[in-house]
Amino acid sequence: MMTANLSRRHLLQALGMTTGAAALGGTLASCNSGGAEPDGSGGGAFAFMSWDTTSDTALYRVAELWAGSADAELDVQSVPYSDYDAKLRTVLSSGAAPHAIRINDDYVRGYHADGALLDLTPYLERDGIVAEDFFPVAFNFPVQADGTHAAWPIMTNPGVLYINVDAFEEAGVPLPPSDWTMEGWTWDEFLEAAKALTLPDGERWGCLITDGTDFETVWPVNNGSDGIYSMDGTRFTLAEDEALEALQWGADLALVHGVHPDFATVDAGSSTPNWANTQFATGKIAMMLSLTSAMDWMVQNVTDMRWDIVAPPGRVQQKTVNTLTVLAIPADSPDPDLAWEFLKSATEDPAIEVFAESRGFVPVRREAADFFASDDADSSPQNLALVPEAVENAVNENYNPYIERARTIYRPVLDEIWSGRQSAADALGAIKAEVEAVLAGEQ
Repeated sequence: MMTANLSRRHLLQALGMTTGAAALGGTLASCNSGGAEPDGSGGGAFAFMSWDTTSDTALYRVAELWAGSADAELDVQSVPYSDYDAKLRTVLSSGAAPHAIRINDDYVRGYHADGALLDLTPYLERDGIVAEDFFPVAFNFPVQADGTHAAWPIMTNPGVLYINVDAFEEAGVPLPPSDWTMEGWTWDEFLEAAKALTLPDGERWGCLITDGTDFETVWPVNNGSDGIYSMDGTRFTLAEDEALEALQWGADLALVHGVHPDFATVDAGSSTPNWANTQFATGKIAMMLSLTSAMDWMVQNVTDMRWDIVAPPGRVQQKTVNTLTVLAIPADSPDPDLAWEFLKSATEDPAIEVFAESRGFVPVRREAADFFASDDADSSPQNLALVPEAVENAVNENYNPYIERARTIYRPVLDEIWSGRQSAADALGAIKAEVEAVLAGEQ
């Protein structure tokens, strides 16, 4: 899922690991990192259309490595993410599709319904690819109701809780469990920790969790809800009892308990890139809900404190949200066999190691767990082994072809809840029927 602000649910552009074409064995003369206007065709080269995939990114490096091994001329057609979905739809309808594409995980079902994506099942069966070798949250994601395997996830990006270890020690608060367990780490214990970690006059807030869209899934699911939408994508379950209770609980962290920045502060900060990360890095926030992709920024920018990652607290259960980096083959790809070789290579060595170097993005094969261990007893984070556990306990947002329209209705209303102008029950109850009409394709 693409957004502009790192404090929102996002897929960060793959992290900066450069390589030069001259160092590779293949022909890479036609690499395009965004200068030319993509038309999809590639002009005879292998055309890969993606967003923000410039030469300093891991995804670009993986594409180069594959092209070198396949002796293929590579045309990486990189589009700014804000323009990507419109450009992709235009290209796919033009009759000049690229060989392979990156696709927003939110839209796989919709593109499949339109007949725009190639079913990968024959390739999986031919090559003996089995689900057991992959994290289920990734492998099962692109499987559609009709059994087709419509896309190919290559990286996961689960949610975790970032904690200021120094603040915990200063406040005399025991650190949360390092394993993925609710024992000693429930909502009640999270709240007690947040109260003890909060300093007066906004010097330090105990937590920051409602600023991004991750909260919309993590807290409702952990209270027994399906999440934003029902499993079949037909009901707006965020407006049902379990989710409403979770949302109100989150709002009350600021409105009642005073352990969370108020809505005005969060709203003002949301226009500043990396605002939430910066609040954490400067010691203003003791616990922050975010995706593992934020770790690269933290490693580079948090220098004056010890920090780590733990699981979000549980209640009925203990899950987290997941986002995915997903590739696909257009139904009209000029060479689907070659495109599949590229997609498959992105989940094999050496791509696994390239992606795992970021530490924040998790390759989809289970063997990637071996890369997540702390290198230095004095460095942060120490609890890298939690990352594969997060993937194992992650859920994907339930989807519907009309969710983009649904978001335009319900997300502005969440501000009414965070600000205290309306209760969660009143605010979302008032729009439940409208959102469900959208999900049914009636609006």
